[in-house]
Amino acid sequence: MTTRVCTGSDVASALSEVDHAVAAGLRPTLALAFCAPDHDIPALAAALGERGLAVVGATTAGEIADASVLVGACTVMLWEAAPESFAVWAGRRADGETTETVAGRLGRAATARFERPVVLAFASGVRTDGDAVVRGVEAGAGRPLPLFGGLAGDDLRMVETLVFTADGALDDGVAGLVLDGDRYHVEGTATNGWQAVGVEKTVTRSDGNVVYALDGEPVLDVYGRYFDLGDLHGGGAQIVVELGVQYPLSVRRADGTAVVRAPFLSDPETGGLVFAGAVPEGAAVQFCIPPSLDVVDRVVEEAGALRERLPDPDAVLLISCAARYTALGPMVEDEVAGLHGLWGAPLAGYFSYGEFGAAAAGASDFHNETCTVVALRERASP
Repeated sequence: MTTRVCTGSDVASALSEVDHAVAAGLRPTLALAFCAPDHDIPALAAALGERGLAVVGATTAGEIADASVLVGACTVMLWEAAPESFAVWAGRRADGETTETVAGRLGRAATARFERPVVLAFASGVRTDGDAVVRGVEAGAGRPLPLFGGLAGDDLRMVETLVFTADGALDDGVAGLVLDGDRYHVEGTATNGWQAVGVEKTVTRSDGNVVYALDGEPVLDVYGRYFDLGDLHGGGAQIVVELGVQYPLSVRRADGTAVVRAPFLSDPETGGLVFAGAVPEGAAVQFCIPPSLDVVDRVVEEAGALRERLPDPDAVLLISCAARYTALGPMVEDEVAGLHGLWGAPLAGYFSYGEFGAAAAGASDFHNETCTVVALRERASP
């Protein structure tokens, strides 16, 4: 499989790069597109479709192309792949439907299409619970599947995020690329480096991805007191975003594993704090602090184990949390360059509001503050 990464400061320049790649001899059948929210997303999706490409994409909080971190741009990865080796799917959340049921339809479609599917999923909607996407795909498929991808972003505005295919954009839905696992070797890992500190607290009231109380105390009061933020009940979006960047929660599950959950909205009417993924009632949690200065080295080192499993990929995807971008500052450029340097293969991705991927334990899960790396290679024909 031949791949190429095209970028542009706007839709027109990105499409121009796509046209140059085709003029140079590439015959792409698929485009993965990650684009800043200020651009005309439906126009980009339609134009790629008019060029005969299947399309899967998401809006971003920053774009990634090879070793570079971009801002306000469009990144398009072109795949010259057999059309029968993949399928594109998209579904909107209808009235009365949950994110989990939409993702369930994706899971059913994946197993109906291929015997051993690998799913790349992207979900939109500012209040979307990423955990529901993982649960839904697995429930629809009837079994765990290799699942990678992330939530769409909107440059930390928390107003509207989009996923899209050639048929259009969805502000509250799921778009998926389903790969034939018999045709593609896919390996992925998820790592973050955030450090849990302090005593554990118990979530005494929550509903899905909305937390109301820790140890019986209103969650906004707890955060405001611990981090000297004052009254958070006014619902200041930017304060909550900064809270999520610096002080997410480590949520310990019943099986002993832990995932990081970042808050990104407060609900002043209910006193709830909306997280990007589920925080179950009764769960033990700890506050986290940003990683130490060696985080980049540790992330690249962990991804090095991925290279041992797949040393010569055709393409690499990188979905990294927008909070990492904000917390690491210029070091995030070192992280992207270091990951690209592991393989030197075409690499594309974006900064997201949550990531799907497999941590060290091996099962696909939903993460925050995490860097998900996916390496893909077309298998040799028998």
